[in-house]
Amino acid sequence: MRQLKIDTTSSNLTYHVENEFGSTCVYQNNEHLWLTLNNNPQSDVIIQGVMNKVSPEKVCVAIYQSMLLFLLIPINNLRILNLGLGTAGLERTLKHIESNTPYLSPINLFESVEINPAIVSIAKQFFQLPNDHTVHLQCAEQFISLCNQKYDIIYIDIFSGEYHQTFIQSHSFWQSINRCIDENGQAVINLNPQTGQDLKNILVLLRQYFECIALIEFNEYSNIVLILSHKSLKYISIEAIHASKVMQVIAPKLHNAINTIYHIEIE
Repeated sequence: MRQLKIDTTSSNLTYHVENEFGSTCVYQNNEHLWLTLNNNPQSDVIIQGVMNKVSPEKVCVAIYQSMLLFLLIPINNLRILNLGLGTAGLERTLKHIESNTPYLSPINLFESVEINPAIVSIAKQFFQLPNDHTVHLQCAEQFISLCNQKYDIIYIDIFSGEYHQTFIQSHSFWQSINRCIDENGQAVINLNPQTGQDLKNILVLLRQYFECIALIEFNEYSNIVLILSHKSLKYISIEAIHASKVMQVIAPKLHNAINTIYHIEIE
């Protein structure tokens, strides 16, 4: 990621669009395509997603690799919801695993929600969003508040630059998420808490809705990933990730990229 930030220059700019949601840019070098949502030269570069040009099915960043840890145990007839499309990395990778490996049974339902039409267009044009994939052009908060479907996995990766949308901290949002998760399902959220107090506040909130939380810290990233469930998540460990056949295929170095996995569970 450091090299990509260095390479986020006008000479590598491939596509740029402005709309009511701000500036959206696609950059590329010899190996990667990546997306930014901030074109202010006075601000730090915030990379929203990356795709390997030679092997687009690969997940390039450990944060997003860890969002696939539900694959450590088999789930049949998966129903997946992704709130925040970005560069369609999860959509691209999971469809590839489903079609080309023995590690994922057929996905029964896979939907994404994205408020910015420019992101949807870019995902189709540059980031190989599967043609048959359903994307709801809607605010994630509104979508989940009206949702009556149950999902096995709900991904939450909603940023404006480096900051979360404010509804991430609202009770109503998590009540809706909780309502839409199957009793054996998981919610997986990518977080970038600005302070220790921010992290404490979100954990206090989430403990009111989920009995089990796995918190994943990384060696080279300030982001953390939280996996939320009503069932024990203690099977998720660095040792289990290292030993997993599916992780050896899709994320063979993930166990080295993780600093610590904490478990918060009601006994």
